[in-house]
Amino acid sequence: MIYKSSLLLLSLVLSALTLTQAHSAQLVIIIDDIGNNYEQGNAMVELEGPLTLAFLPHTPYAKKLANKAYLHHKEIILHAPMENTIKTALGPGALTQELTETELKRTLKKAIASIPHTQGINNHMGSALTQNKQSMTWVMETLQDEQLYFVDSLTSAKSVAYKLAQQQGLPSLRRHVFLDNNTSLTSLNQQWQQALRISKKHGSAVLIAHPYTESHEFLARKIPELSHQNIQLVHASQLFLDRVWQAFDHTKPHNNQYANRYRLESGKTSAFDRAQLNSQAKLVSKSAH
Repeated sequence: MIYKSSLLLLSLVLSALTLTQAHSAQLVIIIDDIGNNYEQGNAMVELEGPLTLAFLPHTPYAKKLANKAYLHHKEIILHAPMENTIKTALGPGALTQELTETELKRTLKKAIASIPHTQGINNHMGSALTQNKQSMTWVMETLQDEQLYFVDSLTSAKSVAYKLAQQQGLPSLRRHVFLDNNTSLTSLNQQWQQALRISKKHGSAVLIAHPYTESHEFLARKIPELSHQNIQLVHASQLFLDRVWQAFDHTKPHNNQYANRYRLESGKTSAFDRAQLNSQAKLVSKSAH
């Protein structure tokens, strides 16, 4: 059993290395604001490729679309509403600076529970809350308990969220580019090219878009071109998975604080990932005999 587990581990490492060699860069595309409009959300669910879809909690179509997205091999995260500086309405499940520790953690856990198959969260708005060190510390403590990752949407240049997530050892990312603050074709192309340049320069980039008709049509055209540009579209958690393998040192005890819990543990592994792991395990088992 130990021998087979070791072979499976080696197989996964080699697979990760093969992917890295085959593509010079990786791109994460997160689609925010899913759950209020079924048609727009469903269009993004049915879009080809491993997108990461961010669902607003307690919205009419979030649960139905999240279940469908799961079957379409999309990665599902909570789009957690957080207090902004201009007092725009946040909707249900809002996290504000007025909440006590107990209230904030309870509100966030209910929001997480409202979205099936959740592997992480990012912030919806949040230009005020993400500047509040105490509130964001409570957010990160909750994510630690729930074994979820965090993506800072960076709606404020003064956000402390990503730094706090890193300090607590949470798998975390931050947004590089918003695709569609302006939905004109010229602007969409400019933002897209910026994301591609960042991914090629730094190895990866995080692009956030919204379920607008213009954005859907644009992504439907552009995503199939990525492989020809030597860029791999990946789920957000794939970046964490690759980092786990790159940093793996078999001579040292594994630090579970940085483990990819939402991908490698059975309770947080998607059906698609389990199928891949099972397939690899069968191949390794055959070769061992």
